Parts: sequence; C-alpha cells; structure tokens
Amino acid sequence: MAETYLTSIKKKEYWTYYVLGILAFLSLAIFCFTKYTPENHSRNICLILSIVFIIISLICSYNLISIKSFCIANNNLTVTLYGKVIKNYNLNDVESCTQKQHKGRYEKWETLTLYIKTGEKIKISSSIYDNYFELKNELTRNKVRNFKIEELTEQKFGLKVALFLLLIGFLFLFGAYNSSQVKDINVQDIIVFGDKTSEHIQYIKNKNSYIKINVENYPNLNFIINGNEINATSRNDLMDKIKVGDSIFIGINKSEYKRKLIKVDSLSFADKYFFNENINIVSLKSSKKDYLKLSDVNTIQSDRKYWNFVIFGFFGLIMILAGIFGIQKSIENQDL
Repeated sequence: MAETYLTSIKKKEYWTYYVLGILAFLSLAIFCFTKYTPENHSRNICLILSIVFIIISLICSYNLISIKSFCIANNNLTVTLYGKVIKNYNLNDVESCTQKQHKGRYEKWETLTLYIKTGEKIKISSSIYDNYFELKNELTRNKVRNFKIEELTEQKFGLKVALFLLLIGFLFLFGAYNSSQVKDINVQDIIVFGDKTSEHIQYIKNKNSYIKINVENYPNLNFIINGNEINATSRNDLMDKIKVGDSIFIGINKSEYKRKLIKVDSLSFADKYFFNENINIVSLKSSKKDYLKLSDVNTIQSDRKYWNFVIFGFFGLIMILAGIFGIQKSIENQDL
C-alpha cells in the first residue's frame, strides 16, 4: 500500500458561505413567488425572478456537495468524493497550471487550476482547504505557469459578466414593460361588503407600516392598508371615529373575495403557504365618510406605475449598455 504523502484538509467553516447563499437565494425566491399572482400579468417578473433565484440556489447546492478531497502519494494525485475514489492522475501528466487571485469584501483567496494532458482541469481553492499552499507547492513543483491561459480566462470571465449584465438588463426592461401594463382597478373588479369591526383598528409602524382592520364575520383574516395607500387614507379620523363594533364597508379585489372569503375558488400556492390571512383593501368607508377611495388608490397606482417604469427602464438600459461595452472589449482583446 502506497504511503500517503499529503492529503487535503478542509476548513471547518468552508460550507458556511454556501449554506448562507443557498438560504438567501431560496428566501428571495420564496419572497418573489409570494408576490406573483397568475391573473396579474404585471407580476410575471416576480415569477421569473423566483425561478432565477431557485436556479442560483441549486447551483450553490451542487457546488457544495461536489467539493472533493485530494491525496498526493508516490507522484500521483487521487481525487475522492465522500471517501470514494473518482479519479487518479499521474503528476507527470500535468502540463501546466494557472493561479488566480480573488478579493472579496472581507477576505482574499486564490484558486489553482491544473491542466491535464487529457484536457481535464482540476481546481483547488484556498477558501476551502486549510493546507492549500502545501498542496499547491507539491502540485506545481517543476510545472509551467501558463500566463496565456490566465489572460484568456480573464477575458472569458469578462465576457460572462457582460452577458450576465445583458440578461439582468433585459429582465429590468421586462419589469419596465410589466409596470406599464398595470391597469386601473375598475369598480367591476372589486367586491364591497359590510361588516363590524371586532378589534380596535391598528396602525402598525415599522419598515413596512400598515393599517390592520379585523371584522366579526372573518376573524382569521387581516384587512390591510399599506404602502402609499396609507397616505391616501384619513388615518387619524379612521382610528378615532371607528370603534369596536362599528359598521364599515370594505372593498377588496374580487378574486381575493372568492378565494379567501367565500372560498369558491382555489387558493394559489403562495396563498396556501404565505400570508393567506392578509387581504389588501382598495376602498373603505362608513355610513358617514369615505376613508379610502378607489379613485385615490388608482391615482397612487398610476404614479407607482410611472416611477417603476422609469426606474426599471433606466437601470435596464444602463446594464444593457454596460453588457454591450463588455462584449466589445472582450472581442477587441481576443483580436489583439
């Protein structure tokens, strides 16, 4: 049995960034999906972003479970995964190597790439292995560092970044298009029903402040006024004059009325598992006063549509131009 000369030692915390990345992107995917409603085509961007974040989290998961171990013995490099040998290489078959320095926000690390005569590549990163520099010294002894490949790799990376910017830019433009498709809420699109308040009306003040109203006939549901709609609401009058047991008339989206109140339509996936108890109010009045008018909600929605279109469009164009510039630079560098 060959005597082991050097084995890789993984850092104890090597998995931390992968797990944090997976959780972060899954959270973003879930958040975007909760904002997606099939009947509202202006929310299609939420579905697309949700799919993108899921794909990124799957890539992170694959990279995590694919981290290999290395063993150097008798001029051979053995690659294992979960204790199972998946490949043996003779170090004489290593034609050249490259080194790449990386700089993150909090740390620096290096990646070593070995190029085998068969065309295969082996990558080892100092961010994963504690004894990276010992491995590097053994694996690169008497090997040629290929600066030409390093230059080409940088160019390919620049091209990938440019293509990524193009993709994000088009997603932003799609978001701008979706914003422009938001329609005013018609009277025919809402249901107004009467009920009595079961609790004091609350104004919840935090990062995403909202007004919460609970009624007697639907005790498990929260009727919400949030966002800029709060500014269109006579909030002080509403909270001062509407007491527990007073009658009010609440206008909500007809589809939510059918799904959550009378339950003749099936709940969407997002409604089944997220925020099913919250329903947005689009009009609110008592027998004496209108506290939130549908016309005011439409005005706010129209302003939001305009600014969303401008913001999404602006950043979309910036990213597309940056992507085109990056592709041109990559092509120019290849021609040199």
